[in-house]
Amino acid sequence: MPLPLKRAVWVSVLILVLAGLAAFVLEFHANAPAHFPFAYMNEDCGPTDGIAIELYFTLKASTQCGKYSAPFVHIEIYELHQSGPTDYPIGRDSRVAAASRCLKPGQCEFATSGTLHLEKYVNGRSASGRYKLRFPDGSVEKGRFDAAWCYFTFMCG
Repeated sequence: MPLPLKRAVWVSVLILVLAGLAAFVLEFHANAPAHFPFAYMNEDCGPTDGIAIELYFTLKASTQCGKYSAPFVHIEIYELHQSGPTDYPIGRDSRVAAASRCLKPGQCEFATSGTLHLEKYVNGRSASGRYKLRFPDGSVEKGRFDAAWCYFTFMCG
């Protein structure tokens, strides 16, 4: 086989191997577990003193509802739609939901944009879905969740 033909074969094989490796890496990241694997939810007071739903995504399991150690992601829904799967826009102009990320104690930042997709919600029991949030530094937090309900007493108003 002439030398240019050998090079062309090797280059073609190398391209196929690299393409396969890239596809594997992309598939792995698409199905990778959430950065924050534990999810909790509870009722709280919204910005106009109405009932809101809070979701917390944490690195470690919490033994006490409402007490979460940094780092964590927090999403609050102000206008919960209890029928069917629902997408909630998140960002500076959203009136239905907001999100923040606290990577260190007392050092939190709001998401600049994103979406919470609530697939299933059972009041007082659980919720499941996925989220994707963008932050000012360009980073993205995303994941799927099955949130456990946390009960504690509170009063709005």
